[in-house]
Amino acid sequence: MSESNPRPLFIYGTLRALPLLARALTGDASNISAVSKLVQPATIYGYARFSVQHCDYPAVIKHEPQSSVDGYLLILETASQRNKLDDFEGEAYKREPVAVTVFDADGKNEKPKEIVEADVYLWAGDADALTASPWELEYFERERLRDWLDLFEGMELIG
Repeated sequence: MSESNPRPLFIYGTLRALPLLARALTGDASNISAVSKLVQPATIYGYARFSVQHCDYPAVIKHEPQSSVDGYLLILETASQRNKLDDFEGEAYKREPVAVTVFDADGKNEKPKEIVEADVYLWAGDADALTASPWELEYFERERLRDWLDLFEGMELIG
């Protein structure tokens, strides 16, 4: 993909909370309409999502072939957006290519629409930091999202 049109990205954790994704990409958490048009329900296979000890965010690692992780395929519009998300993810993650199964936007995930080559941020931190506890988007949105939005208030991710 060209610099002006970066590879799509599979997102599976805190960035699935659309106000946080909007904050990261546009600087405004209320700009949900701008980012909701960029995401589609999707799944990757052969990977698993784990909670990270004492953290609000999850980690994804390569796993058993029958394992899967649900999330979104994010179609980035600019290299600046990609750079902002690289900045957001930090050094505990590394970007790797992955085959993403995309489903219809209604979210029913009954029949795959297509398979897309994209990138994913895989855990590059200490394996001992991962726990067997599930990471739940609903819990993050209900209990922790407000704190994350407050944390990023006034900050601008470099793009």
